This record gives sequence, structure tokens and C-alpha cells, in this order.
Amino acid sequence: MRVLLISENRCRDNMVPWPIGAACMASASRAAGHEVRGLDLMFSSDAAAEVAGAIEEFSPDCVGLSVRNIDNQDMKDNEFFMPAVREIAGVVRSSTSAPLVLGGAGFTIFPLECLRYTSSELGIVGEGEDSFVELLGRLESGAGLEGVAGLALLRDGRGTLNPPGRPVLFRETAAPDRSAFSVAGYDWVPGSAPPFLANMQARRGCPMRCIYCTNPIIEGREVRCRDAADVADELESLEKEHGLRTVLFTDSNFLFPPAYARELCARIVERELSIKWFATVNPMVYEPGLYGLMKEAGCIVVSLGNESGSDKMLRSLKKDFTASDVRKSAAAAREAGLIVNCFLMLGGPGETRESVEESIALMDELRPDAVIVTVGVRIFPGCELESIAVADGFISEGQDLLEPAFYLARDVAPWLYDRMAQVCATRPTWSL
Repeated sequence: MRVLLISENRCRDNMVPWPIGAACMASASRAAGHEVRGLDLMFSSDAAAEVAGAIEEFSPDCVGLSVRNIDNQDMKDNEFFMPAVREIAGVVRSSTSAPLVLGGAGFTIFPLECLRYTSSELGIVGEGEDSFVELLGRLESGAGLEGVAGLALLRDGRGTLNPPGRPVLFRETAAPDRSAFSVAGYDWVPGSAPPFLANMQARRGCPMRCIYCTNPIIEGREVRCRDAADVADELESLEKEHGLRTVLFTDSNFLFPPAYARELCARIVERELSIKWFATVNPMVYEPGLYGLMKEAGCIVVSLGNESGSDKMLRSLKKDFTASDVRKSAAAAREAGLIVNCFLMLGGPGETRESVEESIALMDELRPDAVIVTVGVRIFPGCELESIAVADGFISEGQDLLEPAFYLARDVAPWLYDRMAQVCATRPTWSL
């Protein structure tokens, strides 16, 4: 089959990632014998025209549409991205009779809601290397779609959602297809804005149970690692074949499991590369020597997923670490010579003036190179925060959360945003 894969994401907040999910689908589809073309709309000046033109030129037998972001998760100045997704889905349907299949991280959180909103019929939830390829085979042969793992189907107003299949054997998967989706526009030079960053992934899955986070919904809780040598080979390819200077690891916690982190860094060091990279780390793992290995392997920036500086709030958010762990991790990363970014996500269940001030004080004490502040917590279906928000009267039972809804503790709601705007205004490296 001829398969056109479209990355719809055009959000340019914070770091702007290369469409790695769609590129993974491209690799899997090619490996199954399909002809694949990718279309990245990030740099498009007329997305609708580009989609129509690609369909006319390529004449696909199936179109995959990746939905990465539903909104910008900003309570104060929210931007809802689904109208743009709906427009592209409409262009596809008006340009071809080929089946349209939705997928991606945002779709996985809201599968039937996205199908209804975009008037679409088919989608694949979660990892698609196996499920999407199976769906392509069924469509090609004309077989029925019953039993396709993770298939979301909306017909005649009735939605069905098949259970997901077993987790993808990530160790055996091919690298994402960088011929289908060019990385040329994602070669970020530090200091330029916005930061368009090529990315790669060494692990999937997150075992943590943070009350607000969708990562386990998207990737599962079982941590699965690619072969470390294969990851190092991919990083070397990005430098030597694509000329990239900076790369982002999308792993939710680069330090976990620690033995794998050590092996991966050692494999990268063997390549003697000049390419630099960013990573996200979690204070739940504290092995000071790992930060030095990361530095030796080319890491320059770690984003420390602390979210708060208050032990009470860390417990409320169900983090697996304490403020003391944040201190130790930040100090170890700094000692290794790494740039350290921290995050404050304020306003969750139990937030008070005291806990807010504790968070501010910890960041002032640690003096990270950047602090990114969020006020209000986006409520997603399937996360524990959803049930908490129902019990606390922020949303109703069964409410459609595709339209953004937020949790902002009532004790802090009247003054928190103004307080943090004032704090950020007096601290040049903080942003709200």
C-alpha cells in the first residue's frame, strides 16, 4: 500500500520536537513492505494546500494523521489545537477516498473524542508499530477489522475501543525513519528561538504514578529499553549523516534503570562524537556518578522533573521523591558541569500559600539555570486527578475533557497567578 503519514503538530511552545512518533510508524510500515511518504506540517505556511497537494501527487491508499497535542495546557492563556486537526482531517476526506487513520499521543488520551470531533472513523491507540501495521494489512486485503489491538472505531455514531495489544518489543524496533520526516529543520543552535530539536528515544514506559501524568497511558508502565549500541549508532548517524549538533532524548527518565543509563553512556562515549544532547531526569534515581557519565557522553542540559519544592505537595502529586532528593540531584548535576532546568507545577490538590512559598524558596536556594512555572494542572481522563477533580467539584462525572479543564486549588486560586507573575518578573531565568 501507499501510506501517507501526516504530522499535524504546529505547536511552538517550549521545545519544538521532530515528529518521532509518526517516523516510528513510517519505519514499521516500510519494514512491512508498504511505500511510505511523510508530511510534516510544522513549517507549513498553508497546511491545507500542502496536504491536498501531497495526496494528489502521491495518491495514497491510506492516510495516517498524528495528533500530538490537544492544547497548550496553559490555564491562563489556553490554546485549543483541535480545530486545526479537524481542518486537516476534512482536507484529507475531501481529497481522497483512502481510509484516514488517526493516532499519536494526544489521540491516545482521547481516542473516541478525537474521532467525534474530527468526524473521523478509524484510529490506533498507543504504540502503533504492531497495531497500525496490522490495520494496514487488513485494509489492503479487505479483511474485517475485528480484533485489531488498540483500534478505535466510530461508525453510525457508535464508538468502540479495542483493548491494547502487548507492549511493543522496543529493544527490537528499528530507528525512526528520518527519510520520511526530514530532521534538517530541527538542528537547534543554543540561543536561537524557538528551539526546533531533533529527538530520539532510548526507553519507553514510566512506572511512576503521578496523579496528573498521561505518560503511562501513552507508553505503559513497563520500562522497555532499546539496545544501547543501537541507540549510540543512531546518535552517531544524526551527527555524521544528518549534520546535527544538538539532540533531545524524549525518555521520561534518562537515569532509569541506572544500569542501562551507564551502559548507554559508555556506548556513546565509545563513538567519540561531538553532538550534544538534552535529557529529562527524575530525582527518584540518585546516583551522582551517572551525571558525570552523561556529561562525558555529550549531555549538556538536564531537565529535572521536580514539579514542586514542598514535600507535602510532592506526596499529593504522588511523586516518588522528596525535596531533599531534588536538592541532591540538582547539586550532583551542577557538580558534573551540566545546565539544570527545573519545573514548578503549582495549584494541585492541597496547594496552600505555605507550600507555594516552599517551592519558591527551594528554587531560590538551588538557583537552577531555568525554572519553568505552570499555574493550574490540566485534567486528563484516566489519570487519578480526574477522580479527585470530580470529588472536589471541578468537573462532573464523565465530563468530556477534550475541551480543556484544569485543577486549581481554591485556597490559592485568587492570588497564585499574580504571585508567580511577580516572582518570575524579579528572576530573569524564570518563566510563566
